[in-house]
Amino acid sequence: MRLPDIPLRHHRTVRTAAALGTGALALVRRRDVPAERRTGLRAATALANAGLTWLTGSRAFLGRVGGSSGIDEFLGAISAKGRGPIRYASSPAHISDVGALDGDADADTWWDQHARVTSPAFLNLVTAAGVGAASWAVWPLTERLAEKVDEKLPSGVGRGLNAVVNGGLVALTAVLIDKVENWADDVEDLDYAPVEIELPSRIRESLNLLLSQPHPVAQATAEAVAEQLGTARFFVWVTYPRAEYPGNEPIILDPDRLAAIVRDEDIESIDVYPAASSPRVVPGTQTYPVVGIRQSTGQDGGETAEMELSLSIVNGYVDAISFSAPDSEISVSDDLPQGSVPGTLHPEGLEQESDDAGYSSSFEILDEDEHMSVLATWPAPDQLTFRADGS
Repeated sequence: MRLPDIPLRHHRTVRTAAALGTGALALVRRRDVPAERRTGLRAATALANAGLTWLTGSRAFLGRVGGSSGIDEFLGAISAKGRGPIRYASSPAHISDVGALDGDADADTWWDQHARVTSPAFLNLVTAAGVGAASWAVWPLTERLAEKVDEKLPSGVGRGLNAVVNGGLVALTAVLIDKVENWADDVEDLDYAPVEIELPSRIRESLNLLLSQPHPVAQATAEAVAEQLGTARFFVWVTYPRAEYPGNEPIILDPDRLAAIVRDEDIESIDVYPAASSPRVVPGTQTYPVVGIRQSTGQDGGETAEMELSLSIVNGYVDAISFSAPDSEISVSDDLPQGSVPGTLHPEGLEQESDDAGYSSSFEILDEDEHMSVLATWPAPDQLTFRADGS
């Protein structure tokens, strides 16, 4: 059994009571009561400190920072371990559901029984009890220190100053919490999800031209791919503001909003979902053996960049349309270090670099069109040349 936390609607009352209570407690001195009643005052002070700690650790004092959007979610993620499927809202569809591992039933049962004690209300209660015990233990010392301060100040000034400082700190803490909450509201919470699109006409025309090129093996493959693309639906992954589009139900965007979201994305791939009735491609898994090439020259007229328009096929169906830099690296034995035989360990890897290669970095500065693959920069038919496997 645990004490219920205070609802957020009472936060102003709770914060006021916490500030005033802390200030009032600072006014009390042990010399204010007869010696035979000081044990009672000590106990009352410990209980008051415990109560004020519990109050300032409640949901109504901490608000969203310590309650619904902070500790709750963190502890909820921990205590949810092993409780059935987990849905990843920002993950691709094929990994959206992950179930508990077989054979972990005993561990999960133990976790379910013990994770409940990690609730924010329980932790707050334990902390309050600890503060109360500490207050009881150090009460004589704190009273001696307070009396020494009072002796050096005019009558009543020490008490009043202590009350103002302690109560003011609690009130200031509440104000800072509000500032943090307002700052958190200003930070846009983005999520990542697929959105269905109409395939832009320039891309469809480029694909039709690609498929009209002679197939190096069987022209029937090109015809099957063309038929699949004719009935397919197309999706791209985009970031979007959760505050503007909350919930997990599908959201229909108006054309202007869709265009704005897609325009800001670096899109190198379009997911393709052909109709199940479409003819399958053989072999079932391949990269279509003809690619479209777009050459572009750097802004300074220097090195030419090459981008490829390609189709990937999985299980006989077109899986994705891609427009990205080609993977030009190949692995052949001629590039391996000389003198290597079976059993040779290569601590620095197999890549060979000349001594005069100079400084190298994985960070490269590219022209915008070379790395920003927004749909508007995908190639039109008149920008493409074509290359087939082996050519």
